[in-house]
Amino acid sequence: VEMMQVDLRPGLYEGYQTHVRPSRCDCYAYDDLAKLNATGEATAEPEVPLAERVLATAPYLLPACDGYIYGGYIYQNTPVFGDFALLFAPAVNAFESIPFSGLALFIGLSIFSRSANLSRFVRFNIQQAIVLDIALVIPSLFQGATQMFPAMLQIQGSNFIFYCVFFTVAYSAWCNSRGVVPDQVPIISEAAASQVGPF
Repeated sequence: VEMMQVDLRPGLYEGYQTHVRPSRCDCYAYDDLAKLNATGEATAEPEVPLAERVLATAPYLLPACDGYIYGGYIYQNTPVFGDFALLFAPAVNAFESIPFSGLALFIGLSIFSRSANLSRFVRFNIQQAIVLDIALVIPSLFQGATQMFPAMLQIQGSNFIFYCVFFTVAYSAWCNSRGVVPDQVPIISEAAASQVGPF
C-alpha cells in the first residue's frame, strides 16, 4: 500500500488568507485499519500463547546442532562457550548418531512450515530455521577448498559462522519468549518472510 501526504488546508488556495486553520486528515494503511475497533481506536496485538512460543523456538535446534562444529576454536579459548559446549555436547552427539536425523528433521520442518493449521508466528520461525540451516550448507561445500588457506584465516571463518548461528538462534529465542516475531535478521528473515507470506 502506497501512502502519500495530502495537504487539505483551506488556505492553500485562498491567497493571502494564511490565517485559515488547517484541516486534519487521518490516513491509515490496510493493516492499520484491520487493527481498529468499532470506536476507531487501535486494538492491542493478541498475545502469543506460551505453547506457540515454545513450538516456534524448537525448530532452531536443527541449525544449532549443524552449526555446533564451527565453534571448536571458540570452545577451547573461551570458557563461557566451552562450558556451554560441554553442556550440549551429549545432545548434539546423540542427534548426529542417528542416521539421516538431520535430513528427516529438515523435511519434517519444511512440511510443517506450509501447514495452514499453524499460525504465521510459528510458520515464520520454522521457515527461518530452515533458511539458516540451508545457509550452513554453503560453507560445508567448500570445506575441502578451505584447507588451502592459512590456519588463522580458517579459524576466523569458522568463528564467524559460529557467531552468526549463535546470535541468530539466541535472538530468535529471545524474541519468541516475548511473543515477538524475530524478523530482523539480515537476509535470513527476508528470505523466510518471502516463503511464508503476509498471512
